Amino acid sequence: MVHSAYTAEVIRAAEQPLLDSSDTLMKSAAHAVYRAAEAMLKGPSRVVVLAGKGGNGGDALYAAAELALAGHSVDAWCVFGDAHSPALEAFRNAGGTLIDAPTGAYELLVDGILGLGGSGSLPAQLDGIGEVADKVLAVDVPSGVAADTGEAGEVHIPADVTVTFGGWRLAHALAPECGVALLADIGGLSRRLADFEHTLISRATLPDRAWPEGLVPLGPVRGTSLEPGASDDKYTGGVVGIRAGSDTYPGAPILCTAGAVAATPAMVRYAGPQATEVVRAHPEVIAAPTLGDTGRVQAWVYGPGAGTDADAARELEWLLGCEEPLLIDADGLTLLAQHEHLRRALHDRSAYTVLTPHDGEARRLGEAVGIGEGGRLTEARRLADLLQCTVVRKGRATIIASPNDQACAIVDAGNSWAATPGSGDVLSGVAGARLARLTEHGELVHAVQVHGLASKLAATTRYGEAPTSASAIAAHVREATALLTGGCAATATSWPPTRR
Repeated sequence: MVHSAYTAEVIRAAEQPLLDSSDTLMKSAAHAVYRAAEAMLKGPSRVVVLAGKGGNGGDALYAAAELALAGHSVDAWCVFGDAHSPALEAFRNAGGTLIDAPTGAYELLVDGILGLGGSGSLPAQLDGIGEVADKVLAVDVPSGVAADTGEAGEVHIPADVTVTFGGWRLAHALAPECGVALLADIGGLSRRLADFEHTLISRATLPDRAWPEGLVPLGPVRGTSLEPGASDDKYTGGVVGIRAGSDTYPGAPILCTAGAVAATPAMVRYAGPQATEVVRAHPEVIAAPTLGDTGRVQAWVYGPGAGTDADAARELEWLLGCEEPLLIDADGLTLLAQHEHLRRALHDRSAYTVLTPHDGEARRLGEAVGIGEGGRLTEARRLADLLQCTVVRKGRATIIASPNDQACAIVDAGNSWAATPGSGDVLSGVAGARLARLTEHGELVHAVQVHGLASKLAATTRYGEAPTSASAIAAHVREATALLTGGCAATATSWPPTRR
């Protein structure tokens, strides 16, 4: 339940038998909304509820009735002129006030307009409606945000908090408009959902406050400890080889090796023209001028700043012929988009291969293999199928798609501080080191989480958050790793840490 997300179709199938029996499930959902709302408010407050015609509006109105009975001043607007009749009656009986449209200022807006069934833009007259309140609490999914893709229509209502039920929706990881996502298990829905196909989702950052019992915030998948065992040495943790950098981009190999060194207790090897500079920056790295001189590794990273000329293409072709796992990033992705013979070698490769494109690189690769536009998640899955490799589509929400409908995961960084030059080079080093340790899908999830949390830590100062850099992100990989493994008990009272 904690990390499983489902399509809207699956959620409806699991809910329907319970919805057909009575309003019990709706009232349970409403109580979860009420508890989330109470946690967001400080004492008696002015609240407005926007209710649609369906079950989402019913959830919101039953929650509004509880808020009114708890002493809050609650207005409700039936946005489409009608709403769930029993819930509307309960709201009236609790002393709530029906209005034609919100007026004045409110402490909280409860968005119960569309939820799970909504997609596309809201009516134009709702543009900016969330601004009537200090905070917005969405029921299930923010209205105007598609549950299965996370795509927001031109008019939508961004939420500070979203509360959902039974299992996560894909949008809770794909759409930053969801804000803090909370999950309440009601009516045994999680048991009904257990047999359905699901997607693993997580959020890299840790909750910054406590929520009432039973409201579980979306958080990270906890990783395993990287502490070496009694019989381990510098080779047994997985040796990673990095081919990065050129005269044009001399900083890329330093950032990439920095990420790898911070992510593993094992050896990091470097091959390329910046060998001297890399060792000067990271004396623990074993460097060589060429791939053939590098020595034995358990995984390769290729691409950051490596160039796109004929020599670079030959290097990538050589690596595609190797037996070790291979992560391809940056210039390596450009080479794949430009050369069909490299794409064929990638497709036919038997060893584990990972591509790490950002959205622009993913679009160029998609054009090269004939993939049309279809949303970030769909495009990542198609690209993985056509190239027969794992695709890590980077962004605020990073999608990890494997070929042939195998495991898929979505990691919401929980922040956008990684949108800075060189940050992707650091991620390549972290992920490559984890692949050298163990070629499992979960290793990529953990690497992406560590990178997202390191970005947050790097931007945190004693005065608040401020712009950061790739070097600072690399410097916080170890702290992030400790927080996301068994090394530190991360709780609402210990997070966020105080920066000095």
